[in-house]
Amino acid sequence: MNSKSCSIPQSCSELEIDLKRLDRTLQAAHRSSIDIKDAYDFYVLALKEFNKENLSDSFLYCDRANYELTSAVNEAKINIRGSRFHSLRTISYFFQLYGLYAIVFAVLAILFFSMLIYQHPQAKILDVPLWSSFFAGLGASAQILTGVAEDLRRYGLATRYKRLWYMAIPLISMVFGYMAYLISSSGLIALNDGIGDGVFSIMFICFLTGFLTKWIINRLSRLSRDI
Repeated sequence: MNSKSCSIPQSCSELEIDLKRLDRTLQAAHRSSIDIKDAYDFYVLALKEFNKENLSDSFLYCDRANYELTSAVNEAKINIRGSRFHSLRTISYFFQLYGLYAIVFAVLAILFFSMLIYQHPQAKILDVPLWSSFFAGLGASAQILTGVAEDLRRYGLATRYKRLWYMAIPLISMVFGYMAYLISSSGLIALNDGIGDGVFSIMFICFLTGFLTKWIINRLSRLSRDI
């Protein structure tokens, strides 16, 4: 263990953050079929001591839980001629822990929407160009990458609950991008007079609409509750 992991937190908030991070880490390991029984037992003891406000004991149990978890991950590796290599379980663990599934999905989505924009620039439905939905899909993909980066910056790992949301958001954003084009082309939003400038402005609006899909959904949900 390094000196950073052995430094005792100075407040309840610091230890609470460590416990929440440990909880997410244990969940990722469990979903990857890694045996975390010993680590989880010490995690439970750390929670009990934390609730009693025994910070020093809680930290010791938390530190031991991290140690047992590291040992469990190492045990899940493949042993070949005395050398350990990552197995499918440990690869799945790190992919879930650091949001690599979401990153790969977002990159593939960016390539997919870029290909659609390049190959079908003239495609239309009811005189609305489909590139409006494709640009919104690009914006949603950028939001996924931004969300993962924010999780890694704040928590040091990706949060679990967003995984299914990340898969649904590009599809939802395509609808919003389509509607954004209708609103922009209707004249409700003042754009530049030049045709080229106007098209690029609408492209940007569609992209921004896709990027703000989560915010739009929250606003619409709040509006529907108020009606």
